[in-house]
Amino acid sequence: MPDSTPRQPSIPIPERYFRIEDRFERPARQRPQAGTISELAEWLTGPARKIERLAELFDEYAWRLVAAGIPAMRLTAHVGTLHPQFTGFGVQWWRDAGYTTDTAILHEVRDTPGYLANSIRCCIEFGETIRRRLDGPPDGLDFPVLAELRAQGGTDYLALPVEGVRGRRFALTYVTDRPGGFAERELDDLRRLSDLLAMLLASHGQARIARNLLGAYLGARTGERVLDGQVRRGQGEEIRVVIWSSDLRGFTERSDRLSGQQTITLLNAFFEAQAQAIAAHDGEILKFMGDGLLAIFTVEDALFTGHATRSALAAAYEATAAVRRLVRHPALAGEPPLQMVVALHLGPVVYGNIGAADRLDFTVIGPAVNLTSRMEAVGKQREIELITSAAFAAAYDGPLQSLGPHTLRGLAGAHELFTLPSDGTAESG
Repeated sequence: MPDSTPRQPSIPIPERYFRIEDRFERPARQRPQAGTISELAEWLTGPARKIERLAELFDEYAWRLVAAGIPAMRLTAHVGTLHPQFTGFGVQWWRDAGYTTDTAILHEVRDTPGYLANSIRCCIEFGETIRRRLDGPPDGLDFPVLAELRAQGGTDYLALPVEGVRGRRFALTYVTDRPGGFAERELDDLRRLSDLLAMLLASHGQARIARNLLGAYLGARTGERVLDGQVRRGQGEEIRVVIWSSDLRGFTERSDRLSGQQTITLLNAFFEAQAQAIAAHDGEILKFMGDGLLAIFTVEDALFTGHATRSALAAAYEATAAVRRLVRHPALAGEPPLQMVVALHLGPVVYGNIGAADRLDFTVIGPAVNLTSRMEAVGKQREIELITSAAFAAAYDGPLQSLGPHTLRGLAGAHELFTLPSDGTAESG
């Protein structure tokens, strides 16, 4: 008996280049048991368009294909995308495993020997249709995946390039384990069905690109708000948040000495150190401003105000520690260590769209944001790594040390500011 264990991915590329985003498993009793190719085509142009999860869509397509008489053993689809981390995504279904996975693929995979020797590359980059019989002499198996599929019991392999939108090309692969492989009539059916499926893949691909780009440039939560239609200028809501404003001390002097590429590399490392800590504690980055960063930790309910302050402070601990460790980064060879300041304030903000009619920014505005910015300036002047407002200190249930009242530029009255205790007794989360 051939080994029927599914492989993910089924090509010799290290698993670190892949991240499973979704998995769908349809109960056996819900799998289509009978059907025709014509009915499958009608389903693709009708009900299939309402399925929101790509893994679910592809899973049902595969089972309907089997029910229509084509004994598929494995199906895959490969679609390019626009994302800072991922070059595309792939969905894969195995009949014996009974489930479908939706996997994001890192950009770096394109530099691996496994990708360069992959049939999918030939489909997507060169538009080649690849048909290989797997039950013949093994010396004809010119792609690594073919030998693996043969060992799994596969008898025939078909990889089809299909045209998407804006010049993008997808790849679909079909494998059967039936003796004798695919019949010529079945190959024609698969080509016709693949063209119909490509329209759905294009729709899901475009939606994913929109979500990816909005998430990358606006943040995941803000991006979802925009996708939900909150795009009107002046549209916003008042929310209560912990505001994070951070900056790199001495950046102007340092950037004057470094090349442009060195500066970009340094800033990317600096921001990545903060971004990981902020995301780990459920914060959201709103924007990067030169060497500065603005983020929020939303207070969903007044009862959870303390949780938001603890999350923000824990993120600040982790971020400042990560920035200190950047002294070992190649871009900082011979450079003094990076020093940053994080200002944290708790208060109400207006969260929404501002800007010109055809160029908007989704951000937070209000006196609380201005106060946080002024606090950050004090932190830089006093060379303090972390500085908080009295409102933050009152909501935080751990020890903080008062810096006394300060007059902040452009703001009326005196504002008491706080920092970490000199004995280091503040909790890190």
